[in-house]
Amino acid sequence: MSSEADVRISVPGALRHAPLAPPDLTQSPRLTIEQWESGVTNDGAALTWACVRGDTSSWSQDATDLVQGKLAELASSTAARMRGEPTPMHVTATAGRERTLASDDANAMAQARTFVSFTSGEAHGCFVTCTPQSAGAEPSKPCDDSVNGATLTGELREPPPPGIALDSLAFVVHHPRSALAMLATSLVLAALLAIVTRRRQ
Repeated sequence: MSSEADVRISVPGALRHAPLAPPDLTQSPRLTIEQWESGVTNDGAALTWACVRGDTSSWSQDATDLVQGKLAELASSTAARMRGEPTPMHVTATAGRERTLASDDANAMAQARTFVSFTSGEAHGCFVTCTPQSAGAEPSKPCDDSVNGATLTGELREPPPPGIALDSLAFVVHHPRSALAMLATSLVLAALLAIVTRRRQ
């Protein structure tokens, strides 16, 4: 894939390089890590910022919610690797296809932001996660500027339309009773058509 399709996340702040290995995606062959960087700020916070991409020809809000959930898990597990202990996070704000997260433990003060974006034929999931190196730091400024100032660059586009398959899936998810009724009706109609066709033959 050409570099023109790449999406990158930029994080402000003076950073010293601090390598952290990316996760193993061998079980997800359709996904590619297009960016994975980590470092330490001069204020003493550990940072990791990354983007993952995959091919897509259709999209929906349900797909965005699913990807955002996986990005939150990735940001949380990455923060846990940086801190050396579990760091569960919860969503504190949502704006379009971006979400802001904070650690469940107020003393840990880990923060993250997740982004879902699109280029031609591809969906991109990006995140930045940050955790102060000293728990209980007052206040949590080491992470504020880096997380709040993170931005995406690339040939960004609007998401592709959902298509028939995703539209049908969304209908089943949000209207299960109606979907079952439609399925039952279609089965009855199919049976009637089979009987009528058999009689004519």
